[in-house]
Amino acid sequence: MKRIISYFAAIIFIGTVFTFGSCTKKTTPTPTPTPEPGTSKTELLSLKTTTAPVIDGAVDNVWANAQLLEGTVTVPSAGPNAEKPGQDVFQFYVGESTTFTMRSLYDNSNIYILVQWKDDKDSKDRMAWYFDPATKLWAQQNKFPDSQTDKWYEDKAAFMWNINQIAGWNTATCYATCHTGVDPSVQGHSARHYTLNAGELADIWHWKRVRTNVDHQLDDKHMIHDLTGKGRQGDTKISGGYAANIQTLNNGSTDVSVPKYIIPGKTDYYWITQTEIDNGTAKLITGVDANGVLSYAGGTIDPAAGGFEMNIGNKRAPSVTTTPFVGQRGDVTAYGEWKNGVWTLEIKRALANENATQDVQFDPAKEFYFGFSIFNNAAIGHMIKTNLILKFKK
Repeated sequence: MKRIISYFAAIIFIGTVFTFGSCTKKTTPTPTPTPEPGTSKTELLSLKTTTAPVIDGAVDNVWANAQLLEGTVTVPSAGPNAEKPGQDVFQFYVGESTTFTMRSLYDNSNIYILVQWKDDKDSKDRMAWYFDPATKLWAQQNKFPDSQTDKWYEDKAAFMWNINQIAGWNTATCYATCHTGVDPSVQGHSARHYTLNAGELADIWHWKRVRTNVDHQLDDKHMIHDLTGKGRQGDTKISGGYAANIQTLNNGSTDVSVPKYIIPGKTDYYWITQTEIDNGTAKLITGVDANGVLSYAGGTIDPAAGGFEMNIGNKRAPSVTTTPFVGQRGDVTAYGEWKNGVWTLEIKRALANENATQDVQFDPAKEFYFGFSIFNNAAIGHMIKTNLILKFKK
């Protein structure tokens, strides 16, 4: 009897072992999921990195671990236009909107920012030179539009940072500075920006599709308290930058405005570089006659031959010449690339530099409120996102 009991006990024990062993083999431990970097509507969380991204307008894998700031920018009303009664200062742009995303990284030396936003067109046909056969004069496409279809400018983006204690900055950011109250007869247009109180300073990063992107920079500027229309000022530079491609020549009876440089025969071009000027590709215009025929060393350009028609001429000449900034105005690297309806903009700047009177100084132990804006084919009508905050994470 004892043998029978022992026999059955052994069978039960063996069965139990195999049963639990079988369960153990079939059970796979659930792996710990990799945490997502997360998203925010107001916070740009800069992540410490040991691998710097390449600033080339392409998104490296190193960006993937940084938290995503998501937002929408919209063009607000800027108030009545003193020069054009009945119109808003941002006329033909008010209400325009798009979405954007932003990420940030930093290392021991630099901060990096990646911005992407939706835009159905790479706008670079900025105030191009055309010829008017009725007046026999050269002219430029409008800087400020007279209709929704009369927009001839470049895409831009801008950041604004507080250098010192601008009153109300942490609750209003760029709205703590002002667009109104400037006499248009003094400064030419009623939408200039300035700080509201003496001594207040803001740092402005202004990326410009035509004027700075070709040189892989942005225009590093600052803002002061000035009511004469000179609130926005460029940081100190040694040389370089962009210049208006314009000059005044006499056509035999009167002084007229004409392009300063043209690349003869070139089509669909939107800027002229200093390299093209230096190597002779771009020709200095030295004369113009009563029919608008331009002269340069070695030849002439007759607009009657075609290609310089308003709005559609594919030989219309650029409005700017450009070369890299040398000095503090060019100390922010920036590279924008438009593809499939999306702008990708990568930015790099030293955390701290020697220009503390014109530039924000980033300390990873501190937080920095900022404003962000996008200009869609616009000189001044910009979509705005206020009350964003940069924080650093180790």
